[in-house]
Amino acid sequence: LEDCNKILDVYDKTHVKARTRKLRILESNHDYYQALVEVCALQLLYMQQNRDQLRLGIQPATPPPVPQSKLEELLQKVLPERLDELAAVVNSKNQKQGAVILPSDYTLTQLLKSYTGYNAWMAKAARDGSVDKLQKELEALPKEAVPDPATVAARASLLLKIGRRYAYDGKFSDSRNTFLQGYELVKGKPDMKKLMKDDDYVRLLEWVGMVKHWIYDLDGATALYQECSELEPINAELLVKKAGVAMDAGKHDIALKLFDKALIMDPDAVDALLHRANLRMLQANVVDAQVDLEKCVKLRPNHVLAHLRLAAVLTSRNDPLGAKSHLDKAARVDPDSSEVHSYKGELLFTQNEFMEAKEHFEKAIQLEPKNPTPYVNAALALLNSPPEPGKQLEVAQEALRFLEKAVEVDPQFQAAYIQLGQLKLGMAQDLSSARDVLALYEKGLSYCRTKDEMRDLCSMKVLTQAQVDAATSLKMETFSLQ
Repeated sequence: LEDCNKILDVYDKTHVKARTRKLRILESNHDYYQALVEVCALQLLYMQQNRDQLRLGIQPATPPPVPQSKLEELLQKVLPERLDELAAVVNSKNQKQGAVILPSDYTLTQLLKSYTGYNAWMAKAARDGSVDKLQKELEALPKEAVPDPATVAARASLLLKIGRRYAYDGKFSDSRNTFLQGYELVKGKPDMKKLMKDDDYVRLLEWVGMVKHWIYDLDGATALYQECSELEPINAELLVKKAGVAMDAGKHDIALKLFDKALIMDPDAVDALLHRANLRMLQANVVDAQVDLEKCVKLRPNHVLAHLRLAAVLTSRNDPLGAKSHLDKAARVDPDSSEVHSYKGELLFTQNEFMEAKEHFEKAIQLEPKNPTPYVNAALALLNSPPEPGKQLEVAQEALRFLEKAVEVDPQFQAAYIQLGQLKLGMAQDLSSARDVLALYEKGLSYCRTKDEMRDLCSMKVLTQAQVDAATSLKMETFSLQ
């Protein structure tokens, strides 16, 4: 290893045989990151030596000194340790700051809308009145040194209404805090069920289970949904929500059993069908996902989300006409839906109709500026369209603006960080710009809640760092082939 380093440091930093030998030694010593750096160095040398052909899109006559598969193999060996290190750093930082990271407002709204109970509780929240009105009712309650149980129950019921109204208004952080405040009043006091109005006790526990799920307190959410199920043993929606927690915990077998139980309880439970289809799509079981979604739209012909998901499944199964049929049905129900236009754009994208797709993505953005997906898709549509001569930089800059906006509207949307990082790296004129991409990835990683969420971004960060280190060792100032 010392001999290889001397050749590279003193005589010739571009010596391919010395770098190849160094790569083998590092790999045999299990120093996989430095081996990855050497692979990147060999790739950069190859690109520089063949830059004229590569700029013209011509495949060089000589093959690369190291196959791409070697880079991917080494990256997978580096990743587990880096993921552990990163998860520890992010968790420690969040604990010190007392950070509570909620999903974006748009994400939470879409989640709430995916349950059939959405319209019912929204109507209740509207009837309850404004937060100011409810706060005045709360302040009017007696303030005894030792509160009467009936007063505690009334306070908890009002906090349920206030939390629900905050959710109605899209103020989800305030909603979460209010529900937790109400829960502290009834926690460990099952007698409160009799003292609180109507089904307020169970609904409060259900909402607290949901807000715990929002912040990935999966054990806490599961325990609360279980308590609710014991109080309402024939409520299928509670089982569906509990299954959703199991899905996020990676316990897919448990989730499937809960969905099955919900459908035995209520064979027409469209929530169970819709969310089980999501799980089956995650498992790449598109056939059974399609069956669930087809039953869902048969039971609820106006179920927009089910039509959209079914269109996505049919697109993946190469049935564009079937997909378009369901998109048209969704559009007839809700012509001003951002999601409908976003899905229409995605279908056109798969058919290489990139500019038409972009028009739908822009319409989706106009209808719902907080939806990050069409920003990313609009950028991809631009980047996949053959540019007019001399317009390449202009197109790249427009795509850059779309991606930066996606990160702005939803700082947790990882697809935006990945695409933005790759584009910025491709446009980087010097290593300083490349290092800015590393900072971008670090920002995205700071919003991740689990190692699974971190995996893709961490992989991009490790690879980018290896490329920067390789360029530094070669004393290169840029990745550019110009």
